[in-house]
Amino acid sequence: TADATDGTGVRVEYGGWVTEAAQEIEGTAELIGIAVALVILLIAFVASAILFARSRSSQIDDIERGLPAELCGAEIAYAERTFRSHRHRLVARLDRAYRTPAGVQLVELKTRPRDAVYMSDVIELSTQRIALQDETGETVSDEAWVVVQNSRSGSRRPSKVRLLGLSEIAAMRERYVAVVHGRVTRPAPARTPSQCDHCAHKARCGAKYQDRA
Repeated sequence: TADATDGTGVRVEYGGWVTEAAQEIEGTAELIGIAVALVILLIAFVASAILFARSRSSQIDDIERGLPAELCGAEIAYAERTFRSHRHRLVARLDRAYRTPAGVQLVELKTRPRDAVYMSDVIELSTQRIALQDETGETVSDEAWVVVQNSRSGSRRPSKVRLLGLSEIAAMRERYVAVVHGRVTRPAPARTPSQCDHCAHKARCGAKYQDRA
């Protein structure tokens, strides 16, 4: 603390209150900085929440675009999830599954240049049904939907299909295993070569049976 006279002979102490004032200013500035940081964090959190809500709403709108009327607004039970049937040795990844009064209903989305549903879609959905039922114990409808999105226009059209039973899928699985392991003398080739284009066994089958390049 420094001392001085005020010109009248009265001694005045000024160092102490200057130091205290400086400390108070520093403390106030620190509190203001913390408050500003909290406000910025709050604004960022609110903005993120708004963006997430808008994104989620957009995703839901896109998912429901092209759905049949009976599934619009229905609860999504499962989405893009893999299920396994250890009992039947089947693995399937489904696009969407909706809860309905009749049980879970499957939906498969396909992008194609023309509106067409193939037997392979029915087999895929039928396998999904078995795997989902075995893993969860839930009842899955024997009717499903294939929603085809036109690769040119982007329009979508739903088509209802009736699924195959367990015995049919089991027979197909056994046939598949037999073909892959070469236990079938002369398996019938796919109707068109294009059906083999994305098959993982195309080269192997082509080399063995000489019916696919």
